[in-house]
Amino acid sequence: MSIFYAIEQGLSLHKDGERLIAKKEGKVLKVIHFHNLEQLVIIGRISLSPAVIFTLLKRGIDTVFLTTSGKYLGRLSPLMSKNIELRIKQFERLKEFDFKLEIAKAVIKGKIENQRMLLRRINRKGLGLEDTILKLKKFVQKVDEETNIESLRGIEGSASRLYFSAYAKGFLEEVNFLKRERRPPKDPVNALLSLGYTLLFSNIFSIISMVGLDPYFGCYHTIDYGRPSLVLDLMEEWRPVIVDTLVLSIFNLKVIKEEDFTKDEDGLYLARDGWRKFISQFERKMAEKVTHPLKAAKISYRSYMEEQIRLFVRALKGEDKYRAAVFR
Repeated sequence: MSIFYAIEQGLSLHKDGERLIAKKEGKVLKVIHFHNLEQLVIIGRISLSPAVIFTLLKRGIDTVFLTTSGKYLGRLSPLMSKNIELRIKQFERLKEFDFKLEIAKAVIKGKIENQRMLLRRINRKGLGLEDTILKLKKFVQKVDEETNIESLRGIEGSASRLYFSAYAKGFLEEVNFLKRERRPPKDPVNALLSLGYTLLFSNIFSIISMVGLDPYFGCYHTIDYGRPSLVLDLMEEWRPVIVDTLVLSIFNLKVIKEEDFTKDEDGLYLARDGWRKFISQFERKMAEKVTHPLKAAKISYRSYMEEQIRLFVRALKGEDKYRAAVFR
């Protein structure tokens, strides 16, 4: 199965039998069989024929829409999962304060532990990050002791500020990154972090929908109109593992350079060729295989994410306990 990123502006997507045809100015640029297509990511000004939209919905192919600056717009959604019993269980369990707190603590502990993992790797260069790594360990202990979700958010925020101040030291000297800035990203590192988190969000959203959960009812991020709180919850532990690690290596290996970006009044964003490079690196990272503690063989990060979300389902049903994916 494959994911197709439609990047070329002015591209049009058509259906020819059981094939998706990508054309520009009458020239065929890509041909994909629908049965091999797992996800379609539409970036910017791309047109889809009615027949393509019908087929995507009929086959349940996850279709995501992003702006050329990497902002998530939405997705083409087929019928919601028929597993209403699972969603009822989700609503019931996530109204239980103790269960909500248990999941939230597991997620944030996992995130901070994975931040510590990345800083330990960065510190192999002898950058003197031992004190920061120790302080993050103390934040993990604070999470263990916390009894209030609002206070838990404060702990996470403090830990993240400390983490990013140390993370910045992992880049080559010519890379300008001082702190995490979201809206708008003003430097290349922040631009790629934001884009990476958007792609990670899209992957988690897709898996959550596929297993039959409601993406909007979570336990850690506040419930708000249009906010997919569960997606935001379950992507937290993956941020350092997938995106932060990837962005660090991209700049230090000089895979993407300053000329791959474009700047406007809204911030700094990847140009077309930069998009291609980043997507290639992101997909390579997602396909990278790692050892799962309960599996006999290594699995890809994308498969590991699915395993984590299925673990969350078992936790909802009282069949297991949720444990974040922590890497060393």
